[in-house]
Amino acid sequence: MDTILEAPNREASRDREGPGETSHSLAISVENLTKLYGDVTAVDNLSFDLPTGRLFGFLGPNGAGKSTTIGCLTGLIDPNSGTINLLGEQFTSDSTELKRRIGVMPEGLALFDHLYAHEFLAFNARMYGLDEQTVRGRVEELLTVLGLNSAHHKRLAQFSTGMRKKVAFAAAIIHRPEILFLDEPFESIDPAGVAMLKDWLRRFVAGGRTVFMTTHVLETVERLCDDVAIIKAGHIAWRGDVGRLANGGTLECNGQQFTTLEALFLHLVGERYEHLEWL
Repeated sequence: MDTILEAPNREASRDREGPGETSHSLAISVENLTKLYGDVTAVDNLSFDLPTGRLFGFLGPNGAGKSTTIGCLTGLIDPNSGTINLLGEQFTSDSTELKRRIGVMPEGLALFDHLYAHEFLAFNARMYGLDEQTVRGRVEELLTVLGLNSAHHKRLAQFSTGMRKKVAFAAAIIHRPEILFLDEPFESIDPAGVAMLKDWLRRFVAGGRTVFMTTHVLETVERLCDDVAIIKAGHIAWRGDVGRLANGGTLECNGQQFTTLEALFLHLVGERYEHLEWL
């Protein structure tokens, strides 16, 4: 996987990836982003900046606006208002060249179920403009390291949920994007596969690239992410560096100290659990 995830040689890749690949200090800049579904406000006047080279966890309860935000940031959903800048350039759903510089693993995976895994990955690689030699090499490498070669005779519709997740992840990274958007990337993947994907993401960010990830697995976020934001009802309710927890530190919110991300999350979203007497 080194050829895909490690930092590229700047001179050798300049023609393919464009000038100023990581010269911009902000990977993502969002201002007053709003998305409505009828009378429901899914994302409400959202603004934030994300520096290049960060592994960003975007958390929140169900229905908070996480997937809608990713959809807007990747051109899958048109916002009602607001501005989005990716890699120093204004981004819209029509920003074709910018889309070549990002990778997306959406909530619904967006696989073509009638294809075989190697066909689907090759299609994605060609769509991003990779030459045929690179396409063949990366498809073979990804299928091998993800343990999917044994299912070469199955179409994607026959894959398990975890195998489908692996294929979607492979499709998102095959062109070695500068920003990687992941919506619940680890769900249904076996523990060994999760450990491998985490290692890839760490090296991806160490190479100067950026990951924007949503997940409900808070322990994973504590161990993996540099920067975390918690969204509630379309607003960012808290943002901070969770790395301090690894050194015995705490997270502060509303004058209170929290020793785990879970405790902070539950404080912010206001969840209260009642006993079911019949259980």
